[in-house]
Amino acid sequence: MFLLRRVNHAAGKNLWLIKGIAGLLCIGFGLSVFGEALSRKINDEGWFWIGTLSLMAFNFGLCLMFDSHNHQAQLTRLKQQKQRGENS
Repeated sequence: MFLLRRVNHAAGKNLWLIKGIAGLLCIGFGLSVFGEALSRKINDEGWFWIGTLSLMAFNFGLCLMFDSHNHQAQLTRLKQQKQRGENS
């Protein structure tokens, strides 16, 4: 049981980093696709679905970034609580 907790904790330490990087990639992808949708709209081509895709990718990237921050804050809070418990 102790070994299983240790593995899960180690995976949780890197999860915020993975979410953060994935969020940045999704934001960049969403902005790139938005540029494509914008150029299609200027040229009077079909732009609605590609614009919708860009909005979805951008918002998903923001959600991943915020979740990454929350995950890191939770790990920091748990680490501080553990240190307080050892000092008592």
